[in-house]
Amino acid sequence: MPLQLGEGVLIPRPDTEILVEQALARLSTLPAGGIIELGTGSGAIAVALAQEISDRAIIAVECHTAAIKVAQGNIGRFGNGRVQLVQGSWLDALADDCAAMIISNPPYLANNDPHLPALHYEPLSALVSGQSGLEDLETIISATCRVGRPGCLLLLEHGNEQGDAVRSLLGQYNFKHIQTERDLAGHERVSFGFLTTELAGDTRQE
Repeated sequence: MPLQLGEGVLIPRPDTEILVEQALARLSTLPAGGIIELGTGSGAIAVALAQEISDRAIIAVECHTAAIKVAQGNIGRFGNGRVQLVQGSWLDALADDCAAMIISNPPYLANNDPHLPALHYEPLSALVSGQSGLEDLETIISATCRVGRPGCLLLLEHGNEQGDAVRSLLGQYNFKHIQTERDLAGHERVSFGFLTTELAGDTRQE
């Protein structure tokens, strides 16, 4: 798809196609409910899913106004009239117990990451997540316990050295069937797990 890009959004990368592929491969295992894409940016992931999925609502969430404007254009052109765009911070604006799948390529670089100078043309807000780079990933994992339905699939793209940490976080929040897929260069890139029945609707884990 010839996506429009602009201020405030990442340039889509081939590695993110793996995130979409994994989502599509696991659709048949999911409960009823919508698909939520967090930090949609240009809307690339949401519209890619809309091209392939016809029987589920898709909600694309973005907090930055500049990115919202870009996403509106792409969703209008390629969303098949089924992608709802919501402005908000991660899952804060979403209702409890509504999602069958939550998918995201969130910021995952630490604020002192040595790769940042080479990415000066990309918006920092789409790249950097606190001191460790894991802050936004943990926020999403935690909030999925409230928004996800039993059996909800959480799919997360992350840095090529963060696989162990993301799997550990998913385990700490008692997700099950945790796996990681590698990118085109053989690096760990996409980790996922399923929300267990006893966790769905929870907002905090002990």
